[in-house]
Amino acid sequence: MVHVASDVTAFLHRREVLAYEQRVARSAYAYGVDLRRTAWLDGSTFGDPIMRGVDRNWNATIADLSGSILQDASRAAPLALMEEISRIVRLLRAPMPSLRLLVRGMAPHRWPHVTPLGTTKGAVHWLVVDAELLTALPAHERSFLLGRAIADLQCDHGQIYAAHLMSDRSDRDIGLVRLMLGPWSRVGTFSADRGGLIACADLGAAISALRVHAEIKPPWMPVRPALALREQALTDFDRSATMARLRVLLARHQLADQAPSVIERATPPKTAEPSPSAANREAAADSTAPADEAPDPYRREAASQRAATASIRDEEMERALAGAWSLARCDARLTRRLGLL
Repeated sequence: MVHVASDVTAFLHRREVLAYEQRVARSAYAYGVDLRRTAWLDGSTFGDPIMRGVDRNWNATIADLSGSILQDASRAAPLALMEEISRIVRLLRAPMPSLRLLVRGMAPHRWPHVTPLGTTKGAVHWLVVDAELLTALPAHERSFLLGRAIADLQCDHGQIYAAHLMSDRSDRDIGLVRLMLGPWSRVGTFSADRGGLIACADLGAAISALRVHAEIKPPWMPVRPALALREQALTDFDRSATMARLRVLLARHQLADQAPSVIERATPPKTAEPSPSAANREAAADSTAPADEAPDPYRREAASQRAATASIRDEEMERALAGAWSLARCDARLTRRLGLL
Protein backbone atom coordinates (compact mmCIF):
# COMPACT_ATOMS: atom_id res chain seq x y z
CA MET A 1 0.00 0.00 0.00
CA VAL A 2 1.39 3.43 -0.97
CA HIS A 3 1.29 6.22 1.60
CA VAL A 4 0.87 9.46 -0.30
CA ALA A 5 2.13 11.69 2.51
CA SER A 6 5.40 9.79 2.87
CA ASP A 7 5.94 9.81 -0.91
CA VAL A 8 5.46 13.59 -1.08
CA THR A 9 7.91 14.05 1.79
CA ALA A 10 10.54 11.95 0.06
CA PHE A 11 10.00 13.83 -3.19
CA LEU A 12 10.42 17.20 -1.50
CA HIS A 13 13.52 15.94 0.29
CA ARG A 14 15.12 14.90 -3.02
CA ARG A 15 14.26 18.29 -4.51
CA GLU A 16 15.92 20.05 -1.59
CA VAL A 17 19.04 17.89 -1.89
CA LEU A 18 19.29 18.56 -5.63
CA ALA A 19 18.82 22.29 -5.12
CA TYR A 20 21.52 22.27 -2.46
CA GLU A 21 23.93 20.43 -4.78
CA GLN A 22 23.27 22.96 -7.53
CA ARG A 23 23.94 25.89 -5.20
CA VAL A 24 27.20 24.35 -4.01
CA ALA A 25 28.26 23.56 -7.58
CA ARG A 26 27.67 27.07 -8.89
CA SER A 27 29.50 28.60 -5.94
CA ALA A 28 32.55 26.57 -7.03
CA TYR A 29 32.90 28.44 -10.34
CA ALA A 30 30.54 31.44 -10.56
CA TYR A 31 31.65 35.03 -9.96
CA GLY A 32 30.81 35.87 -6.36
CA VAL A 33 29.64 39.42 -7.10
CA ASP A 34 27.22 38.01 -9.66
CA LEU A 35 25.68 35.54 -7.22
CA ARG A 36 25.24 38.15 -4.51
CA ARG A 37 23.74 40.72 -6.88
CA THR A 38 21.33 38.22 -8.39
CA ALA A 39 20.13 37.10 -4.96
CA TRP A 40 19.57 40.76 -4.03
CA LEU A 41 17.72 41.48 -7.28
CA ASP A 42 15.12 38.77 -6.73
CA GLY A 43 14.15 40.07 -3.31
CA SER A 44 14.80 43.80 -3.49
CA THR A 45 12.30 46.61 -3.74
CA PHE A 46 13.97 47.80 -6.93
CA GLY A 47 14.03 44.46 -8.72
CA ASP A 48 10.77 43.03 -7.48
CA PRO A 49 8.49 44.84 -10.00
CA ILE A 50 10.72 43.84 -12.93
CA MET A 51 11.12 40.22 -11.90
CA ARG A 52 7.46 39.81 -10.96
CA GLY A 53 6.59 41.18 -14.39
CA VAL A 54 8.62 38.36 -15.94
CA ASP A 55 6.65 35.79 -13.96
CA ARG A 56 3.28 37.35 -14.83
CA ASN A 57 3.99 37.63 -18.56
CA TRP A 58 5.74 34.29 -18.98
CA ASN A 59 2.75 32.24 -20.15
CA ALA A 60 1.55 34.93 -22.54
CA THR A 61 5.03 35.30 -24.05
CA ILE A 62 5.43 31.56 -24.58
CA ALA A 63 1.98 31.34 -26.17
CA ASP A 64 2.96 34.16 -28.51
CA LEU A 65 6.24 32.47 -29.45
CA SER A 66 4.76 29.01 -29.98
CA GLY A 67 4.01 28.16 -33.58
CA SER A 68 5.58 31.23 -35.17
CA ILE A 69 9.05 31.11 -33.60
CA LEU A 70 9.16 27.96 -31.48
CA GLN A 71 8.45 24.52 -32.87
CA ASP A 72 5.95 22.24 -31.19
CA ALA A 73 7.12 20.93 -27.83
CA SER A 74 6.82 17.35 -29.09
CA ARG A 75 9.61 17.92 -31.63
CA ALA A 76 12.82 16.44 -30.25
CA ALA A 77 16.30 17.76 -30.85
CA PRO A 78 18.98 15.57 -32.47
CA LEU A 79 20.22 12.82 -30.19
CA ALA A 80 23.84 13.99 -30.29
CA LEU A 81 22.79 17.46 -29.17
CA MET A 82 20.74 16.12 -26.26
CA GLU A 83 23.67 13.92 -25.18
CA GLU A 84 25.95 16.95 -25.22
CA ILE A 85 23.52 18.93 -23.08
CA SER A 86 23.20 16.02 -20.66
CA ARG A 87 27.00 15.77 -20.35
CA ILE A 88 27.36 19.46 -19.52
CA VAL A 89 24.46 19.34 -17.06
CA ARG A 90 26.19 16.50 -15.18
CA LEU A 91 29.51 18.31 -15.33
CA LEU A 92 28.12 21.54 -13.86
CA ARG A 93 25.64 19.81 -11.52
CA ALA A 94 23.07 22.10 -13.13
CA PRO A 95 19.29 21.67 -13.37
CA MET A 96 18.12 19.83 -16.46
CA PRO A 97 16.52 22.46 -18.73
CA SER A 98 13.51 22.12 -20.96
CA LEU A 99 14.65 22.15 -24.59
CA ARG A 100 12.69 24.06 -27.23
CA LEU A 101 13.65 24.34 -30.90
CA LEU A 102 13.44 27.39 -33.11
CA VAL A 103 11.50 27.16 -36.34
CA ARG A 104 13.74 26.29 -39.28
CA GLY A 105 14.98 29.20 -41.30
CA MET A 106 14.78 31.63 -38.40
CA ALA A 107 16.99 34.67 -39.06
CA PRO A 108 20.19 34.38 -36.99
CA HIS A 109 20.22 38.12 -36.36
CA ARG A 110 16.99 37.78 -34.35
CA TRP A 111 17.87 34.75 -32.22
CA PRO A 112 21.28 33.40 -31.16
CA HIS A 113 22.31 29.76 -31.40
CA VAL A 114 21.36 29.15 -27.75
CA THR A 115 19.11 31.32 -25.58
CA PRO A 116 18.60 30.73 -21.82
CA LEU A 117 15.19 31.80 -20.57
CA GLY A 118 13.56 31.40 -17.19
CA THR A 119 11.57 32.84 -14.35
CA THR A 120 12.48 33.83 -10.81
CA LYS A 121 13.62 31.42 -8.11
CA GLY A 122 14.59 28.83 -10.74
CA ALA A 123 10.95 27.87 -11.31
CA VAL A 124 11.43 27.53 -15.10
CA HIS A 125 14.61 26.68 -17.00
CA TRP A 126 14.44 26.80 -20.80
CA LEU A 127 17.03 26.42 -23.53
CA VAL A 128 15.85 27.75 -26.89
CA VAL A 129 18.24 26.41 -29.52
CA ASP A 130 18.64 26.60 -33.26
CA ALA A 131 19.42 22.92 -33.80
CA GLU A 132 20.63 23.25 -37.40
CA LEU A 133 23.07 26.08 -36.74
CA LEU A 134 24.24 24.55 -33.47
CA THR A 135 25.00 21.11 -34.87
CA ALA A 136 26.89 22.69 -37.78
CA LEU A 137 29.37 24.36 -35.41
CA PRO A 138 32.71 22.81 -34.44
CA ALA A 139 32.58 20.71 -31.30
CA HIS A 140 34.46 23.18 -29.07
CA GLU A 141 32.24 26.11 -30.12
CA ARG A 142 29.08 24.08 -29.52
CA SER A 143 30.30 22.98 -26.07
CA PHE A 144 31.22 26.53 -25.13
CA LEU A 145 27.85 27.99 -26.14
CA LEU A 146 25.91 25.23 -24.38
CA GLY A 147 28.07 25.53 -21.28
CA ARG A 148 27.49 29.30 -21.19
CA ALA A 149 23.73 28.92 -21.50
CA ILE A 150 23.45 26.18 -18.88
CA ALA A 151 25.61 28.21 -16.50
CA ASP A 152 23.31 31.18 -17.09
CA LEU A 153 20.35 29.07 -15.99
CA GLN A 154 22.19 27.70 -12.99
CA CYS A 155 23.14 31.21 -11.85
CA ASP A 156 19.54 32.48 -12.26
CA HIS A 157 20.19 34.66 -15.30
CA GLY A 158 17.26 33.25 -17.26
CA GLN A 159 14.85 35.88 -15.99
CA ILE A 160 17.23 38.67 -17.07
CA TYR A 161 17.19 37.39 -20.66
CA ALA A 162 13.43 36.93 -20.44
CA ALA A 163 12.97 40.55 -19.30
CA HIS A 164 14.91 41.80 -22.34
CA LEU A 165 12.92 39.56 -24.68
CA MET A 166 9.55 40.60 -23.26
CA SER A 167 10.47 44.27 -23.47
CA ASP A 168 11.45 43.88 -27.13
CA ARG A 169 8.30 41.97 -28.10
CA SER A 170 6.01 44.44 -26.32
CA ASP A 171 7.52 47.41 -28.21
CA ARG A 172 8.68 49.00 -25.00
CA ASP A 173 11.92 50.93 -24.57
CA ILE A 174 14.57 48.19 -24.59
CA GLY A 175 17.18 50.79 -23.67
CA LEU A 176 15.50 51.40 -20.31
CA VAL A 177 15.56 47.69 -19.47
CA ARG A 178 19.22 47.50 -20.46
CA LEU A 179 20.01 50.49 -18.30
CA MET A 180 18.26 49.07 -15.24
CA LEU A 181 19.52 45.50 -15.61
CA GLY A 182 22.94 46.39 -17.03
CA PRO A 183 24.88 45.88 -13.76
CA TRP A 184 23.42 42.36 -13.43
CA SER A 185 23.85 41.27 -17.05
CA ARG A 186 27.47 42.48 -17.23
CA VAL A 187 28.75 40.62 -14.16
CA GLY A 188 26.67 37.57 -15.11
CA THR A 189 28.63 37.32 -18.35
CA PHE A 190 31.77 36.25 -16.49
CA SER A 191 30.00 33.45 -14.63
CA ALA A 192 28.56 32.17 -17.91
CA ASP A 193 31.98 32.30 -19.61
CA ARG A 194 33.40 30.18 -16.80
CA GLY A 195 30.71 27.60 -17.40
CA GLY A 196 31.67 27.54 -21.08
CA LEU A 197 35.32 27.00 -20.16
CA ILE A 198 34.39 24.10 -17.89
CA ALA A 199 32.37 22.53 -20.72
CA CYS A 200 35.34 22.83 -23.10
CA ALA A 201 37.97 21.97 -20.45
CA ASP A 202 40.55 23.74 -22.62
CA LEU A 203 41.44 27.43 -22.46
CA GLY A 204 42.53 27.73 -26.09
CA ALA A 205 39.31 26.19 -27.39
CA ALA A 206 37.19 28.36 -25.10
CA ILE A 207 38.88 31.61 -26.12
CA SER A 208 38.63 30.63 -29.78
CA ALA A 209 34.89 30.06 -29.42
CA LEU A 210 34.54 33.27 -27.42
CA ARG A 211 36.15 35.33 -30.18
CA VAL A 212 33.91 33.81 -32.85
CA HIS A 213 30.67 34.37 -30.93
CA ALA A 214 31.52 37.50 -28.94
CA GLU A 215 29.46 39.77 -31.18
CA ILE A 216 25.80 39.97 -30.21
CA LYS A 217 23.62 39.76 -33.32
CA PRO A 218 20.08 39.88 -31.82
CA PRO A 219 19.24 43.50 -30.94
CA TRP A 220 17.28 42.58 -27.81
CA MET A 221 20.10 40.69 -26.07
CA PRO A 222 21.86 42.30 -23.06
CA VAL A 223 25.09 44.19 -23.70
CA ARG A 224 28.23 42.28 -22.70
CA PRO A 225 31.63 43.53 -21.49
CA ALA A 226 34.60 44.05 -23.78
CA LEU A 227 36.18 40.97 -25.33
CA ALA A 228 39.65 41.66 -23.91
CA LEU A 229 38.24 41.79 -20.38
CA ARG A 230 36.39 38.52 -20.84
CA GLU A 231 39.49 36.79 -22.23
CA GLN A 232 41.60 37.94 -19.28
CA ALA A 233 38.95 36.75 -16.83
CA LEU A 234 38.91 33.32 -18.49
CA THR A 235 42.71 33.14 -18.38
CA ASP A 236 42.66 33.84 -14.64
CA PHE A 237 39.95 31.27 -13.99
CA ASP A 238 41.89 28.64 -15.95
CA ARG A 239 44.54 28.83 -13.20
CA SER A 240 42.00 28.20 -10.45
CA ALA A 241 41.78 25.09 -8.31
CA THR A 242 38.43 24.26 -9.91
CA MET A 243 39.96 23.90 -13.36
CA ALA A 244 43.03 22.08 -12.03
CA ARG A 245 40.84 19.52 -10.28
CA LEU A 246 38.64 19.18 -13.37
CA ARG A 247 41.58 18.46 -15.68
CA VAL A 248 42.91 15.74 -13.38
CA LEU A 249 39.51 14.09 -13.06
CA LEU A 250 38.85 14.18 -16.81
CA ALA A 251 42.29 12.68 -17.50
CA ARG A 252 41.52 9.85 -15.10
CA HIS A 253 38.20 9.15 -16.76
CA GLN A 254 39.84 9.03 -20.18
CA LEU A 255 42.46 6.59 -18.93
CA ALA A 256 39.77 4.47 -17.32
CA ASP A 257 37.84 4.34 -20.59
CA GLN A 258 40.91 3.43 -22.63
CA ALA A 259 42.43 0.90 -20.23
CA PRO A 260 41.13 -2.68 -20.18
CA SER A 261 38.94 -3.60 -17.29
CA VAL A 262 40.16 -5.52 -14.27
CA ILE A 263 38.21 -8.55 -15.43
CA GLU A 264 39.91 -8.48 -18.83
CA ARG A 265 43.37 -8.18 -17.27
CA ALA A 266 42.68 -10.92 -14.73
CA THR A 267 41.10 -13.44 -17.09
CA PRO A 268 43.58 -16.28 -17.64
CA PRO A 269 44.06 -17.74 -21.12
CA LYS A 270 41.70 -20.51 -22.08
CA THR A 271 43.11 -24.02 -21.66
CA ALA A 272 41.82 -27.48 -22.16
CA GLU A 273 39.14 -28.72 -19.81
CA PRO A 274 40.77 -30.37 -16.78
CA SER A 275 39.94 -33.91 -15.91
CA PRO A 276 37.43 -34.53 -13.10
CA SER A 277 40.15 -35.67 -10.80
CA ALA A 278 42.18 -32.51 -11.40
CA ALA A 279 39.11 -30.34 -10.80
CA ASN A 280 38.48 -32.11 -7.53
CA ARG A 281 42.08 -31.56 -6.45
CA GLU A 282 41.83 -27.81 -7.24
CA ALA A 283 38.58 -27.49 -5.29
CA ALA A 284 40.14 -29.26 -2.31
CA ALA A 285 43.14 -26.90 -2.45
CA ASP A 286 40.87 -23.83 -2.48
CA SER A 287 38.90 -25.16 0.48
CA THR A 288 42.09 -25.45 2.55
CA ALA A 289 43.16 -21.86 1.83
CA PRO A 290 43.26 -19.44 4.80
CA ALA A 291 39.97 -17.68 5.55
CA ASP A 292 41.50 -14.16 5.49
CA GLU A 293 43.07 -14.70 2.06
CA ALA A 294 41.08 -14.48 -1.17
CA PRO A 295 41.16 -17.80 -3.08
CA ASP A 296 41.42 -16.04 -6.47
CA PRO A 297 45.00 -14.78 -7.11
CA TYR A 298 43.80 -12.41 -9.85
CA ARG A 299 41.39 -10.76 -7.45
CA ARG A 300 44.21 -10.25 -4.92
CA GLU A 301 46.36 -8.70 -7.66
CA ALA A 302 43.59 -6.30 -8.71
CA ALA A 303 43.02 -5.26 -5.08
CA SER A 304 46.73 -4.57 -4.59
CA GLN A 305 46.81 -2.50 -7.80
CA ARG A 306 43.87 -0.37 -6.62
CA ALA A 307 45.56 0.23 -3.26
CA ALA A 308 48.82 1.23 -4.97
CA THR A 309 47.20 3.63 -7.41
CA ALA A 310 45.10 5.33 -4.71
CA SER A 311 48.15 7.02 -3.18
CA ILE A 312 49.52 7.91 -6.63
CA ARG A 313 46.24 9.58 -7.61
CA ASP A 314 46.18 11.56 -4.37
CA GLU A 315 49.72 12.79 -5.02
CA GLU A 316 48.74 13.73 -8.58
CA MET A 317 45.83 15.81 -7.32
CA GLU A 318 48.03 17.51 -4.72
CA ARG A 319 50.60 18.44 -7.36
CA ALA A 320 47.86 19.88 -9.59
CA LEU A 321 46.41 21.97 -6.75
CA ALA A 322 49.78 23.12 -5.39
CA GLY A 323 50.14 26.07 -7.77
CA ALA A 324 46.45 26.69 -8.45
CA TRP A 325 44.70 29.93 -7.57
CA SER A 326 41.75 30.11 -5.28
CA LEU A 327 38.40 31.26 -6.66
CA ALA A 328 38.53 34.25 -4.31
CA ARG A 329 41.77 35.39 -5.94
CA CYS A 330 40.25 35.16 -9.42
CA ASP A 331 37.20 37.10 -8.23
CA ALA A 332 39.33 39.79 -6.57
CA ARG A 333 41.38 40.38 -9.73
CA LEU A 334 38.22 40.61 -11.83
CA THR A 335 36.58 42.99 -9.33
CA ARG A 336 39.55 45.34 -9.51
CA ARG A 337 39.48 45.35 -13.30
CA LEU A 338 35.76 46.15 -13.32
CA GLY A 339 36.30 48.97 -10.85
CA LEU A 340 33.70 47.66 -8.41
CA LEU A 341 35.73 48.30 -5.26
